[in-house]
Amino acid sequence: MEDIQGKVFEDFEPPATTDGSYLGLKKHVIETRKHVQAKLEQEIIEINQRLKASKTKVSIESRSGTIQLRATLPLKPGDSHLKGKDKKQYTISLGIPANFDGLKTAEEEAQELGKLIARKTFIWNDKYLGVHAKKVKSITFNEFYQQFEERYFSERKKTIKSEGTLLNYKRRYRAVFSGNEIITEFSVRDKIKKVPYDASKRTIVTLGKIVLNSLGIEANLSDLIPNIKPQQRLIPTDKEIEGGILFFEKHFNEKVRGQKKYENNWVKYKTVYALLAVYGLRPREAVNNPNLDWLLSPENEHSTFKVHESNKTGYREVFPFVPEWIELFDLKNQSALQMLKEYSFNKGTAIELSSKVNKIAGSFKSSGISFSPYDLRHACAIRAHLQGVPIKAAADNLGHSVQMHTKVYQRWFGLENRRKAFNQAFNQMSKVDELEAENIYLKKRITELETELARCNFPKMM
Repeated sequence: MEDIQGKVFEDFEPPATTDGSYLGLKKHVIETRKHVQAKLEQEIIEINQRLKASKTKVSIESRSGTIQLRATLPLKPGDSHLKGKDKKQYTISLGIPANFDGLKTAEEEAQELGKLIARKTFIWNDKYLGVHAKKVKSITFNEFYQQFEERYFSERKKTIKSEGTLLNYKRRYRAVFSGNEIITEFSVRDKIKKVPYDASKRTIVTLGKIVLNSLGIEANLSDLIPNIKPQQRLIPTDKEIEGGILFFEKHFNEKVRGQKKYENNWVKYKTVYALLAVYGLRPREAVNNPNLDWLLSPENEHSTFKVHESNKTGYREVFPFVPEWIELFDLKNQSALQMLKEYSFNKGTAIELSSKVNKIAGSFKSSGISFSPYDLRHACAIRAHLQGVPIKAAADNLGHSVQMHTKVYQRWFGLENRRKAFNQAFNQMSKVDELEAENIYLKKRITELETELARCNFPKMM
């Protein structure tokens, strides 16, 4: 697997477009598939060149998600030739998946078939008649789970992001698709239909398509994607956010009193809270290789935060949404940042990173904070709108698309924030009216003064 990963993906960097929107995810998948397909086609050309050079009278090709052998063979039982010949060109499917592991197997099978042809010992058996191919596809859900990781990374670059995605998929797979039934479009559909919560079904449908595609089974599951009604969400006010940060010290001191090993843990979570509130970060971005040295650097004149490239949407530099909170939350406290730095740079797996993110949410809940870490991000999106920040600039700062910003984050705008927006707009309109009235008065007054000045300077009649 490592050899394949190195060969296929050494010159490929997945596009940082997975902002959670459908278009972002689709673009990421399309670009990855295009790269893999180009590499696959190039490898097929090289294999066929090797087969030809060794005088093996067999070639390989990719068709419908499988690798197939092509050769001129004796007529298949019951078959005939229009010109009465005793041989014919056939395409043989052995159920070999169209991936790089499959190419290795296909080249070996092509060489074996070539030897049979050269020795004139080829016969049509179950293997070449396609019976074997049908058996290969007859795989149960539990059997597929054991192969999931290998199959998944045969078409994707292995990074901490893709490992995290696989971890999530495997967790959902075990919850939904476990069993000893044979995987077919019908059995996948049946299991998806039994998922009780609509909010989970979109991801489950995507997972089902990944499983079927991996087995070369063509299916359209789009009819199973539910229309989800927007849920209600209460976004914290600035006053609630300023008060929320005080909960950590009190809670942790009460919980771990006398346990020196854990007594300063609250500092770490308080710092994460401050980063989420000031910069609108995803929780993962605060604990996955954050550039905390830059946050303290004298060169950082605008107190920006640099998100590491290994995160969901890649590298970005973030301006603070509420600069005054940097001082209020003591965000540049060196000892606190050092503690977070040691915690965040502890090299680990995707599972350990996921655990760190879950612990952030857990620290909010156990501390008695009434909102979630992601609510701080939503609050930044709404605040940017109220501050008059252009949508494109706000979206770039949050690391997602304009579509995500307008369709998802604006969903949580709420009645109170709409009232603020209208009041601000009306206040601005009133100020404009006042300035226009003042401008008219000043113009009139200037005209009067000019007239009076001209009258004073007019020469007197002799």
